[in-house]
Order: sequence, then structure tokens, then C-alpha cells
Amino acid sequence: MHSLRWTFAILTACGCLRPSSWTSPFQKILYNVYTIFMIFLTHMLLLSQILDIVLNVKNQDEFCDNIYITLAVFVSCCKMHNILLNKKKITRLLDTLREKPFLPANASEIEIRKECDKTIRWNVIGYTGLVEFCILWMWATSFFRDFKHRRLSFRMWVPYDYSSTVSYTVTYVHQAVSLTISSLLNVAGDTLFSSLLIHTYAQLKMLEHRLENIAKDDNHPVEECAYYHRCIYQLVSQMFTREERARSEIELFTKVNETFKAVACTQFLVSTSVVCFNLYQMTQRDLGSRFIETIMYATCMLTEIFYYCWYGNEVKLKSLDIPDVIIDSDWMCLDIKSQKMLLMIMKRATIPIEFTSIHVVSMNLESFMSLLKSSYSAYNLMQRSE
Repeated sequence: MHSLRWTFAILTACGCLRPSSWTSPFQKILYNVYTIFMIFLTHMLLLSQILDIVLNVKNQDEFCDNIYITLAVFVSCCKMHNILLNKKKITRLLDTLREKPFLPANASEIEIRKECDKTIRWNVIGYTGLVEFCILWMWATSFFRDFKHRRLSFRMWVPYDYSSTVSYTVTYVHQAVSLTISSLLNVAGDTLFSSLLIHTYAQLKMLEHRLENIAKDDNHPVEECAYYHRCIYQLVSQMFTREERARSEIELFTKVNETFKAVACTQFLVSTSVVCFNLYQMTQRDLGSRFIETIMYATCMLTEIFYYCWYGNEVKLKSLDIPDVIIDSDWMCLDIKSQKMLLMIMKRATIPIEFTSIHVVSMNLESFMSLLKSSYSAYNLMQRSE
């Protein structure tokens, strides 16, 4: 999709999505090697940070110095594996949105799709800019603060002495490149999932438009609206043949939810922990030059989970608006059969499209507020134990 071209470019740069023009066997092998190299870089960083906790950390302050970065790298690795394992499934989801009945049918629906693409584009640009500015700030301040003293920017365990110029430079560059790749993986995973939520919202808006014009628009009779409403809940499985597709349907929001539920759950837990540890660092310690980057880092983590909750909440509310749209439509002029179909649509719409992380935490604004409360409660617990 054109609106996701920047997300796809990031995925390609991180080794998760081979360019479509690379079709020769040599190019495929070359990109597979590149993917393995990207996995090696990020996972070596994660392993070294975990080993630092196991071997070097001796008190609560040292643990806080390590864990808030380790958690971010961990969730980026989870997103990388999720995208690599579900690459075909994600491609089928995006391909389905380019087929009927999801395609816009008139000028008004084309405008709805354009607004959807515009929202996605600005979300990707804004979110990428926020995260990468934070990373750039971290490394710029680190270069002037740490590089001349041969200190690493963040805690990690390495199995060698990096006091020499060459070994320190290699270690410092590895840490910088790996953390930058991890930040890009987080950006790509978050914008991909939020974009699917925005597209689901746009489909519901197009359905509302068709229902509002149901009595005067011969192109969209009640039967087509009922089918379209069912298709929003159901996504045709691309693994079957064209004849089988008419009989074999899988729920759209369930398909998206199944693809991203593990990552969403991990993100909720990581965001809660990171906000807690950042609060502890800002209130209990003199961070000096790290104070601004700690605030920026916490802002990025909150924005990350806010995307999930905000658009999940918007989809839920929009799916619950369908019965009101039907009541406000010109349904009185329809025949009994059509009115019964509308009643069935209304009955089905009472069950909202709701995204959850492992069927426990719903992705809505209430969950976002609960996350903030949980983070503050965990911070209070750490403060009392101190």
C-alpha cells in the first residue's frame, strides 16, 4: 500500500521484507544473509544486556540503568520475529484490503480512503521522527559525554577488555547501530499494526456511508451492505482456491488480533515496566545530562502504547455506531426482507470489534489509563522497598 511505503522501507532496511524487485536466486540468498546479520546484531546486544544483569548488576540502581533499555531491545526482537513469522499472513491481510468489497465504490468512499491514507502517512512520519530524534539525541549527547572517557552509553557485558581504542570503537559502534536498528523495528511494527487498525476504521466509515444512502443508492442494496458488514468481521483466507473462498471465511479483526496479540501483550508489559523504572530514575537519582533523554525515552514508550490503545478504541466505538446509522437511515421505505436484514446487521453490531492482547487486556483508552496507574503503583512499591 502506498501509505505504508515508509513502513515497508524500514522493514526492508531492518532485514524483515525483501524488496519485490529482488527475484533472482542470488538476490534472495543475499537478502537472507542480510536478514541473519540483522538478527545477529540485535540479539547479540540483547544477550550482552541480559548477561550484564546476571553477572554485573549488584544493586537496584544498576538494575534500573540496564533494564529500561534491555526491555526495549527485547520487545523490538519480539516484533522482528513476529513480522518474519507472519510475513505471508500480513501480506494477505493487506492484499485483501485491495479487493472487493473493501475497495471504495464512489467519490465519497474514495475520499474516506484518502483521509485514511493521509492519517497513516502523517502517523508514520511523526512517530518515526519522534523516535529517531530521541535516538539521535541519545547518541549525540553520549558522544560528547562518554566517547572521550571510553565509556559505553548503556550497560552491557562483553567478554573482552575494550580499553584499547580499536576495541572500544568497535563496541561503541555495535551498540549504537544495534540500538538504532531496534528503534526502527519498533517503529515499523507499531506503525504497521496501527495502520491496520486505521484501515479497519475506514472500512466501517465506508459501510456507514453505504447504509446512510441505502434507500437512494441502487449500487448498494441491503444485501450488499449486509455482505460488506460480514466481510469487515470476516477476512477470506488466501490459502484456499477462489471457489473455496466463498465458503471459507476468517474474521478480519480476529486475523489481525491473532497476528499481533503476542506483541501487543509484550508491549503492554514492557511499557508499564519502562515507565516505572524511568519514574524511579528521575525521582531517586541525579541523572545530570541524561535527564532530558530519560524524559524523551519515556515519551516514546508512552506514544508507542498510546497508538495501540487510541486506534483500538476508535475502531471499537465506530463498530458500535452502526445501529444508530441504520436507525437514522431511510429504512421505512424498504421492504420487509430488507428490514429484517438491517435488524440482523444491528444485532451483530452489538458485539464490537475489539482488539485484545492475549484476550486479557483490551486495547482502548481505559487500558492506557490502567497502564499509567500500574506503572505508578509499581514505582511506589520500588520507592518503599528503597
